[in-house]
Amino acid sequence: MRRTLAAVLAAAALGAAGAAVAHAFSGGGTTPALPELHGQVTWKIGARPAGVPHGRTAVLVFLAPRCSGCLAELRFAIDRLPPKLRPRVVRHTATAHSLILLVDRGGWVRAGYTFPFAPAFVEGDLRTLAR
Repeated sequence: MRRTLAAVLAAAALGAAGAAVAHAFSGGGTTPALPELHGQVTWKIGARPAGVPHGRTAVLVFLAPRCSGCLAELRFAIDRLPPKLRPRVVRHTATAHSLILLVDRGGWVRAGYTFPFAPAFVEGDLRTLAR
């Protein structure tokens, strides 16, 4: 019993020492950065023009005929924003799949989501783009 306990403690001490050495040589505490935007697809500024007026965030909505709850889902995400951060919504008809594209104040498409989406991610991305 004592030998087993001693072996477990020795293994734990060696493991902790090994982890400390590995950490010291791996960059010293840098953590990976989280993405700025959380869409299922994202673009850098300047990569994809949207063709909407500049100065305010916008949401381009492409709705398929069968997506009955899509606008309600989008409205839920937008209504959680303060009025000054709410985007302009530009609605289009789609033939196959419903999706939304988030546009920054400079008129660049920055993130895209398909329905259904996580409203908190869309809300957070719109807050980020409104800065």
